[in-house]
Amino acid sequence: MITADKIAIVAAAVAFGAALVSVLAIYVPWRNTHDSEVFREAIASLERAYRTLTQDGTSINPPAPDRLNWLTAARHIQAYKSLRSELKTKLYKRLCRENEEHWRHQFYTAILRNRIHQISYFEMGPLEPRSTVVIFAFAAWPRDRIDSIDALDVEELFGESELLKGNTGLRGYLERFPEFGGEG
Repeated sequence: MITADKIAIVAAAVAFGAALVSVLAIYVPWRNTHDSEVFREAIASLERAYRTLTQDGTSINPPAPDRLNWLTAARHIQAYKSLRSELKTKLYKRLCRENEEHWRHQFYTAILRNRIHQISYFEMGPLEPRSTVVIFAFAAWPRDRIDSIDALDVEELFGESELLKGNTGLRGYLERFPEFGGEG
């Protein structure tokens, strides 16, 4: 026989379950929307930083030693880092890492490909030292980053396509390396 206490317990469990589903129905989309907006703004910060430092891509190798441009670019990079730390989902964290890699390369080609060896470059602004540290640190390869090329399964790539078919130059080049069947 079903008693009033049992009915009340079942009703409370059903109400709790419904409340939990309702909370999840609100939280999950909010979290994705939140991350979408944060992600967009984070990437926009990197774009702004690069455009500011390089004067819309017209001043690279090296960019002009303009104090305000370096300071503003450094602030945008710091804003990016702050926004990146607020991401909650694995997907948006990964997307952010991928975009960061793209922008890291852009900064690298602007300031590190042709190293700035003269102190006078930094003194011309004069550039604010902390802004230079922020930008150079962002452009450099992170110590803890694992290079996906190092973990590459080359045999798998050869199995996926006929990448050497008709590519005699590439074939000859690869034959110079022992890991590709060459004698080194």
